[in-house]
Amino acid sequence: MGLGSADAYISMVSGLVGAVIGGWCTLNGATKAHGLALKKEEAADRERMITTLMLLRTEIVGSWELFHEECGDELLGQTEGTPFLSILPIGANPFPIFDSGPAALNLVPRELAKNIVHFYMRAKGLIAAIEMNNRDYDQALQHARLRLLTQAERAHQAGDEVSDETHDEVFNYSVAFMAGQLGMGDTADSIRSLTQELAPIVQRITEEVDKLFTPDLEHNRVS
Repeated sequence: MGLGSADAYISMVSGLVGAVIGGWCTLNGATKAHGLALKKEEAADRERMITTLMLLRTEIVGSWELFHEECGDELLGQTEGTPFLSILPIGANPFPIFDSGPAALNLVPRELAKNIVHFYMRAKGLIAAIEMNNRDYDQALQHARLRLLTQAERAHQAGDEVSDETHDEVFNYSVAFMAGQLGMGDTADSIRSLTQELAPIVQRITEEVDKLFTPDLEHNRVS
């Protein structure tokens, strides 16, 4: 049986070599395309992480500064056990960025992510304490107004008038009395304690975020 001509073998070998080369080129092209896709995905993930962290930093620092402007400094200046006789309005959703559950948070470095979660857990506890203080102070005010009304009715029946000094004395005493009954001093101590705990956490977050993105900011400035 004939083994075929040399040309046939050459043609067959050439075909095999061509197929191997073609397959290698296809595989190499697919590998490069996959690598480029991974790089694009990594770049997109980093962009999402940067955007998320900058938004969270803005929310954290902004809410912290606002808290101190409205009551934080006054609270910390009070002695232990002193009720905080003021109402601090709290919005329905004070942390919209964090509560939106940004998926990019899982891309954040572990320690930074822990600090961010720690901040929001304690901050929400702080808000709950402030809301309790608001309700209690409102109740203390209602009690004081009722006492004033009773005082005015008695004075009217006796043909007397309530002086401004007596008015203020009755009002302030009634508020202080009800604040004590409601344990507002303990609530204020809780707010002060959480405020002191949060201060270094806020500082760590801002420093870590700024340090993490300083190269990016410098690069963008140069570009």
